[in-house]
Amino acid sequence: MASPSQPSAAAAAAALPQQQTRLLYTERVLDDSQQDTGVRVLHLNNPDSLNSLTNDMAAEFTSELELLRADSAMRALIVTGQGRAFSAGGDFSFIEERMAASVQDNYQVLHSFYSTFLALRSLPVATIAAINGPAVGGGLGFALACDMRLASTTAKLSANFVKLGITPGMGSTCMLPAATSHQVACRLLLTGDLISAQEAKELGLLLEVHPPEQLLPAAHDLARRIAAAAPAAVTATLQMLRLQLPQHVLQEAARLEAKEQAVFFKRDDIKEGLAAVKEKRQPRFKSTAAIDPALAEAGRSSSAVGLRIAQSTHVKFSSPQRSLHR
Repeated sequence: MASPSQPSAAAAAAALPQQQTRLLYTERVLDDSQQDTGVRVLHLNNPDSLNSLTNDMAAEFTSELELLRADSAMRALIVTGQGRAFSAGGDFSFIEERMAASVQDNYQVLHSFYSTFLALRSLPVATIAAINGPAVGGGLGFALACDMRLASTTAKLSANFVKLGITPGMGSTCMLPAATSHQVACRLLLTGDLISAQEAKELGLLLEVHPPEQLLPAAHDLARRIAAAAPAAVTATLQMLRLQLPQHVLQEAARLEAKEQAVFFKRDDIKEGLAAVKEKRQPRFKSTAAIDPALAEAGRSSSAVGLRIAQSTHVKFSSPQRSLHR
């Protein structure tokens, strides 16, 4: 593990107001001479709920993205969480609201919700997740939306959807195999395993792992090296790299996930999964395994879409078992 030096107070000073009452805020990182480094740090700021992703936070995130897009001096963005978590994903109240709502309402809310946070990838600068603690469910999906991920040794990661009795969301079924491989994505998404930062690094989910006090300095160091390179060349290179997982493909995956989740939020398994979490016991699911005709049809359609993407971006399938976007 690298051990970059701790930045000075000036280097971490915020020229943008730290509005502690907001659910998220951005700070500008200055160097020792109070000059703008081009690095910005976006803080998820709801530590009492482990930075759960909520509709209120989504609304603030949309506004914050507009400000970031207008920041012509920004060269790199770090995303991290306040308190002891990066993000615990959806909280109980959000889940219970979805359980009470209709399938159609669920689909509209979930599709909008996921699209909002995944719009992070539309920024013209590299994004770095500094995962300071648990990143679970949608919180892990949000971290996956970043171009690079660093984590604290204390961080734990889990795509825990199936343990709750629902299908994945936040583009996880698309981004997880893109970041790792088909079989790693299968293991994490089909088990909901909670893994350590070190294991996540070994699986390819993380670039680096650092002691807690060295995480943000390491992220600052990486972001500054990117910020010091030619901005136009960096942005063009980033655009080409992101073509390996085009935004419209990710958005379509998130749409399909929202459509499936909307149905699963109305089934008995989520009731049992949520009860098991609250009662701190193993769930006892009673559903049966069956092919979903709608997903089978979506698979036939996506095969044609995938072929067109491969042809247009000159990407070739390495094998039937590997992701196109490895």
